[in-house]
Amino acid sequence: MKTLKTICILFLSVLIISCSKKDDDGGGSAPDAEFSATINGGGFGSNYASRLGFYSADYSDNGLTLAVTDENTNIVRIFLNQSGGFGSGITKIVGDVATNGFVTNVIIRDQTNQVTYNSSDGEINIVENVANPETEDGRLISGNFTITAISGAGPTITMSGNFKNFAY
Repeated sequence: MKTLKTICILFLSVLIISCSKKDDDGGGSAPDAEFSATINGGGFGSNYASRLGFYSADYSDNGLTLAVTDENTNIVRIFLNQSGGFGSGITKIVGDVATNGFVTNVIIRDQTNQVTYNSSDGEINIVENVANPETEDGRLISGNFTITAISGAGPTITMSGNFKNFAY
């Protein structure tokens, strides 16, 4: 009988200890990524709404590249050089050249009309850069932008909008 009591106490002790520990490693899930832009001019016409289809982010010693494909397969690539870093409140100016030669730039591709626009003016403001709860060393970056871009064919377009919770 004494052995049965000891086993019961041992079992309850293990159960209480295992249930009282937090078992999620402090992890969580990241909020969904968002992208929204309004493009005016060129083949996009007036007030074209570009919404996130999917994206990728690539961080390297050169900087951070955010590649967005919208719901209509148009492409927006945002190249952010290392100058000033990527902290909240940092403004990246189109055309800024880092010491390693990497340029802050935006390329917009109109897939329907097969025209590529290269930024000539504008800025990207980093509003937030926080830890990504899904990966130990990952980050989530959010910002807004106002861009003027031109194509070799001549038309000028403007694009303004924002991106939120892009993981890199």
